[in-house]
Amino acid sequence: MKLRSSLIVAFAALTPMFAGLAFNTQSHAVANESQEQTEFQKRRGGRWKNLSPEEREAKRAEKAAKMKQLLGLSDAQSSRIEAIREKYRPQKEALREEAQALRDNNDREGMQELRSRKKELKQTVKGEIKEVLTSDQIEKLEEFKAQRKGRRGGRRSVSDS
Repeated sequence: MKLRSSLIVAFAALTPMFAGLAFNTQSHAVANESQEQTEFQKRRGGRWKNLSPEEREAKRAEKAAKMKQLLGLSDAQSSRIEAIREKYRPQKEALREEAQALRDNNDREGMQELRSRKKELKQTVKGEIKEVLTSDQIEKLEEFKAQRKGRRGGRRSVSDS
C-alpha cells in the first residue's frame, strides 16, 4: 500500500513537469511554423523585389536567352523584343515606385487603379512583342504558358495575367 501511494504521489508530482515539456515543444513547433509563414510572406512580395539592379539585369538576360531558345527567335527578333522592353521599362519602374508609395500609405483605391494601369501597360507590351513573332512562335509561346499554368495547379501568377 505504501509503495502504491508513493507511486501515485510521484506520478502526481511529475505529471505537470511532463505536461510542461509537451506544451513547450508544441509552442516551439508553432513558433517555427509562424516563422516559416513569414519567410513565405517575404518571398511573396516578388521574386525580383530584393534584387540589386545588376542581379535584375542578369535575370532579364537569362529570361531573354531562354525565350530565344524556346521560341527559336532570330537575332533580329530578339533585339526588337529587347528594344520594346527597354521602351516601356521607365514606365514600369514609375508604376513600381508608385505602387510602393501607395502600399506605404495603405491606399487600396489607388492600388486598384494602379493595377488596371499596370495590366493595360502589360497588354500593350505583349501586343507589340506578338507583332514581332511569327504565328508558329506565338503558338509555341501559348503552349509554354499553358504548361506553366498546369504546373502551378491553376494558381494565378502576377506575371502571367
